[in-house]
Amino acid sequence: MIDRDEYRALTTDAAVWIADGFGQFEVTGPDAHAFVNRVTTADLSVLPPGRFAHALLLHDDASILGRVTIYRFPDRTMLLVDRAARTAAWNDIVARKRGNLRLRDISEDIGLAAVRGPRAVERLGVVLAPLPVQPGDVTNARCGGADVFAARASSDGADGVDLYCRRRDLPAVRATLDQQGIPVVSDAVWALHRLEWGTPTIGVEIDPDDTPVEAGLEALVVQGKGAPYPGEVAYAERRRTGAIRRLVGFASAGDVPPPEGADVLVNDRVVDRVRSVGVSPRAGIIGMTAVPVGGDLAGTPLVIRQGANEWAAVVTPRPFVTRELR
Repeated sequence: MIDRDEYRALTTDAAVWIADGFGQFEVTGPDAHAFVNRVTTADLSVLPPGRFAHALLLHDDASILGRVTIYRFPDRTMLLVDRAARTAAWNDIVARKRGNLRLRDISEDIGLAAVRGPRAVERLGVVLAPLPVQPGDVTNARCGGADVFAARASSDGADGVDLYCRRRDLPAVRATLDQQGIPVVSDAVWALHRLEWGTPTIGVEIDPDDTPVEAGLEALVVQGKGAPYPGEVAYAERRRTGAIRRLVGFASAGDVPPPEGADVLVNDRVVDRVRSVGVSPRAGIIGMTAVPVGGDLAGTPLVIRQGANEWAAVVTPRPFVTRELR
């Protein structure tokens, strides 16, 4: 069970999640931007300093190595990658290093406080200056006497600001947020929040052999950007031939959710497993699984089975919530 007070703060007011274990890599030097353009699916030629973009790291066969957020500054670029992909992503990036640039793994040096909620920006306005104004903006700022860089959350999720600081300054940032009535939420509450927004992650909903086509993440791949990237040829071929299955959301009635790992059936045939599931106070029992193409339309009936227990479910569009739903 989640802490209802934490959840209420996160979804109706403001709360902070202290993110730990993510990979944070700094790229500097004359060839830094060209290098990041070659190893990720983003197009840095249209990403000006002071902005960030979500993208992917792909293997040569187009399977997803990790999700990556790219923060561009005038003098450097920073990459943030999934917890589960941290080591593999670093090793891959280092192996592909070419040109006049420097790579640094700063994961242990930087703290991250993710502030979200309908009143997040309002509450931060008292202690954070300057505030990043538009979704995707990144700015150097001060928060409670600590130097931070602040990134305004993109519009495809809950509103808020990510605060990056030196790890030794993280306790001071937390204390400042607490004084502004912004409580810390647990990993469990944050995981449910992520699920409500239908955001798949490595090691949970994204399987090792999933490409952006199977994971429904084609929007994170820029084609024709003029810089080859790992998996580009294989990805184009997968788009041409089409996916066999696609990641979808599902909803189920009742009070007891099916367990993760339970079989998912379409037309009485096992097609996948429950990859993630949660009980949302706003959306009910929700989760993610993968189904054959053609069975991924909203409203398609599913049966979830474990042993003698069965749950009826239906394919449901993601995200399961909106900024207006509280």
